[in-house]
Amino acid sequence: MHVIVVGAGFVGLSSALHLAADGHEVTVLERTGVAAGSSWGNAGFIVPPMTKPLAAPGAWVNGFDMMLNKDAPLSMPQPFSPRLALFLAKFASQMTKKRYAASVRAEAPALKDAFAAFGRMEELGVKASLTRATFTMGFESAEGLEGLKTGMAESNSVGLEGNVDVVSPEVLPFFSDKITHAAQVRDQAYIDPPAYMEALAEACRIAGVNIIEDADVVSGYEGDSGVGLVDRKGRSYGGDAVVVAAGVWSDDLLETLHGKKARIGMAAGRGYSFTASVDPEFLPTEPVRFPSVSVVVTPYRGKVRVGGTMEFLPADAPMNPARIDSIKKALRPLVRGIDLENTTDHWMGPRPVSPDGSERVEAVSQRTFVASGHGMWGITLGPRAGEIIAKLVTERLGR
Repeated sequence: MHVIVVGAGFVGLSSALHLAADGHEVTVLERTGVAAGSSWGNAGFIVPPMTKPLAAPGAWVNGFDMMLNKDAPLSMPQPFSPRLALFLAKFASQMTKKRYAASVRAEAPALKDAFAAFGRMEELGVKASLTRATFTMGFESAEGLEGLKTGMAESNSVGLEGNVDVVSPEVLPFFSDKITHAAQVRDQAYIDPPAYMEALAEACRIAGVNIIEDADVVSGYEGDSGVGLVDRKGRSYGGDAVVVAAGVWSDDLLETLHGKKARIGMAAGRGYSFTASVDPEFLPTEPVRFPSVSVVVTPYRGKVRVGGTMEFLPADAPMNPARIDSIKKALRPLVRGIDLENTTDHWMGPRPVSPDGSERVEAVSQRTFVASGHGMWGITLGPRAGEIIAKLVTERLGR
C-alpha cells in the first residue's frame, strides 16, 4: 500500500517510519520543512508522571486572571474570534473533576509506554536517544511544592511511577533567593529536538520514505480505490491512504477531504523559546521548571533553551516578540547566571490543542487517518502515536 503522510513534524515522521517498517510505501508531504512547526523549538521533555491534561479543574479561573496581565503565561487576542470562542467554550466544559480524572486514566497507558516507545524508534534506526535525567522544580512558596506532591500522587494512582524528593534550593546555584522550596523527580528524560528530528528524518529516508518539502497540500479527495491530494503549486499526489499529521493545520485538510464534520476543532496554542548563554558556575546540567510562571529551562549544547507561554492566535500569525520579553521578565528574578539580554534562536511553534485537550489518533474514514491534537505533549506521545497509526492502516487496508 502507498500511504501519504501530510506533515513532517515529530508525529508525522514517527508515523512514516512505523508505516515503512510495516512494509508500506510512504510519501511525506511537508508544507515548509522538516520540523518547521512545533517540533523544533520545544523543551523536549519526556516526563510521564508530570504530563497532565491541559483542561484542569478550575483552570478557567486562572485563565481569566491571566488575561488581565499582558506578561502572564496565557495570552489571548481581544476580542475572541468566533472560532476561538467556540473552542474555549468547549475546552472550559472539560474542566470538571470527573472529566479531568477520566482524561488522566485514559492517557495513562500511552504515558507508561513512552520511554519504551522511544526505544522501539531506536530499533527502527533512529540514531538518537533519550537523555535520562532528574527534573528539578523551583517554587516561591510551600503551596507550589504541595501542589507537585498532590499531582504526583494522582499519577501514581494510575500506575505512573515517580517520586518527589524535596531538596534545598540553596544547594542549586542557578536558583535566586526568590526560590524558597525545591524538589526533584528522578528517572525522567529529555531530547535535543532539532538533533532528534534530523536523526528521525534520516531514519525515514534510509527506510525508503520519500520526504517532499515545500508541498503545502490545499485540496484533495478520497475515492473508493484511493486518495488524491494537490499542493499549492498544483502538483498532484495519489495513494491508497492518507495520514493527516499536520499539527494545527490538520483541520483544514480534514475539512477538504470530508467536510466540516471531520474537523477536530483545534486551536493553535503557540509556544515560544529561545537560547541563552549561562555562566558555567550556574549552568544547569539537567532540566529545570518554574511552575508559578510556566517556564522551563533545558540544557542545550552548552547553553540553555528557555521556553514557555501559551498564546492563542492563528498558527500563521507573525511571531510576537513581546511573548519572548514576557518569558524573560518572568524568569529573571528567579535565576542566577543566565544571560537574558543577549539571547538567540527566538522561536514560536503552534501546538495543536484539541477542544477536550486529548490527542486524536484514529481512522476518519476507510482511507483517511489522523494523528494530531497532542497539544504540548507531541514529543512524549509521538512515537506511540506513530505505532498506532501504522497498526490502524495495516489492519484496515493490509500491506
